[in-house]
Amino acid sequence: MTYLSATTTLREPVKTLREKGADSFHAALAAVLANGLDAALEAGDHAKAITFINRGFAEGSPQIGCDLLCRAIAVVGAARTWTVQLAPVTQVPRQSTGS
Repeated sequence: MTYLSATTTLREPVKTLREKGADSFHAALAAVLANGLDAALEAGDHAKAITFINRGFAEGSPQIGCDLLCRAIAVVGAARTWTVQLAPVTQVPRQSTGS
C-alpha cells in the first residue's frame, strides 16, 4: 500500500518582468558599488568610499546603502565618523494652471 503525503507547497508570488529586472539591476549595482568601495577602502580614500556609499542610497535602495555603510564600518571601524548624504525625493514639477 502506498501513502501520499498531504503536504502543501507554498509558492512565492510570481514576479513580473519589471520586478525581475529591478532585482537583477539592484544585484548588479550592489556588486559594482561593493567592489568600488572595497578598492577605495584598501587605498585609504575615505572620500571616495563615501561617494560609493552615497551612490548606494541614491541609485540603489536604502538596503544597498546600509549594507555598504556597514561594510565600510567593518573595515575602518566604528570610531570613524561617516557622513553620508541621502538623495532628496524626486518630485515631478507641477504645471501652474494660473491665468
